[in-house]
Amino acid sequence: MRETLHYDVAVIGAGASGIAAAISAAKNGAKTILVESSSVFGGDLLSGLPIDGCRTTAGDWIVGGVAKELFDECNRYNGYVGSIYDRRNICIVMVNPRIMGFSILKKLKEYGVHLLPYSQAVAVNVKEGRITEVEIRNKSNQCNLKASMFIDCTGDGDISYMAGVPYEMGSDDGLLQPMTMVFQIRNINPQEVLQFVLEHPENCGLAENPNSSKTAHELAQELYDLGYPKVFFSSNGPLMKNAIQSGELHSCSMLAFNPNSIDKTVVTVNTTRLVSNDCIGAEELGSSILEFIDQVDDAFSFIVKNIPGCQNAILDGIAPRLGIRESRRILGEYYLTGEEVEQGVKHQDGVCKGGHEIDIHGDKENHYRKTIKDAGSYDIPFGCLIPKGMKNVLMAGRCLSADRIAHSSARVMGTCVAMGQAAGTAAAICIRENNTPTNLSVHELRATLLDQGAIL
Repeated sequence: MRETLHYDVAVIGAGASGIAAAISAAKNGAKTILVESSSVFGGDLLSGLPIDGCRTTAGDWIVGGVAKELFDECNRYNGYVGSIYDRRNICIVMVNPRIMGFSILKKLKEYGVHLLPYSQAVAVNVKEGRITEVEIRNKSNQCNLKASMFIDCTGDGDISYMAGVPYEMGSDDGLLQPMTMVFQIRNINPQEVLQFVLEHPENCGLAENPNSSKTAHELAQELYDLGYPKVFFSSNGPLMKNAIQSGELHSCSMLAFNPNSIDKTVVTVNTTRLVSNDCIGAEELGSSILEFIDQVDDAFSFIVKNIPGCQNAILDGIAPRLGIRESRRILGEYYLTGEEVEQGVKHQDGVCKGGHEIDIHGDKENHYRKTIKDAGSYDIPFGCLIPKGMKNVLMAGRCLSADRIAHSSARVMGTCVAMGQAAGTAAAICIRENNTPTNLSVHELRATLLDQGAIL
């Protein structure tokens, strides 16, 4: 007989948004289960990528709450590298990804979140705008998951899609932002890397911030003085351009070093690139993984050969999963536009903030980037987290309701954590008050979020 599980809140997907949603729902009194298709809880938070979106270009913190709890937990175990301004136009947060994984599990246990690993949502049953149950297939059996509220944190909007909610995907010609595979190297000499940047700033993405009047040389000096090898080598510079033209390096827009250890000798590298019109199909993803292995190989060889301070570097593995920038954007009760993001528009029903630049990766070396007006932030209205026509479903993460331009800013991890906290808190309030998301008092939601450390 197929087992039936009963919960107040069921969060599907344990990436950045799912972790925050589950913690927040449980913190606010809801019996919560977190369903994950693998055994890895944390998603891209464990990749070693920069946690973008926590601060504006000007350096103001715009994400708190659950994110701060996780950073504080990382710091207890010397896994919080710090908040770093990369001297381009981005303030990032870096952590040791392995310590972040440990910290996430500690917080999930602390708040009493139930975990369901190795479990894939395969179908949903919908009646009159409500999901009555989600069919789950896992290693032991199949089960039906019933909940008063469901939160779609699958990244691809799988739950909303299966429920029949309309969506958009990609550009007008069907292309998606390229996928990436992040890899880690250790045993670098950070001072030598930074000395190279200081002597050859033309190879790096510097002086890109329109709000800064400093030259690339001045910013290279600041980066050197900072001491962290947070370096963005650009394909517009001679080092990468020549390597790409000669075939030594695959076509890409950047070679980004992101420090992952407090001793500054370990970095993750984001440079791989594969353009596709399918970031969902299993066969496409499988072939992409194999192609990325070649890209990691040539990128690592290039680094060791061409970047001082890396001649003794050791390849230390790849991220636990592919980095997918873009797939389904589920249409919600509100549709965030690129113009709102660019202009830093504020909303009375905003439940979290975004501040990462508009960031659209294209094919080969193409890369469109634009800073938010006045180096500020914008609000994400609650309606962006409510799938259109659904009465007991919320969503958070990169499947939010937005156009492609707005999505390119809001998709980053810091913003996804903030969205997850908003969705989890809202779900718990809906259950407590026997309410639906569309009828929920956003004033009450905002007050609760502020009381629990969110920044609005």
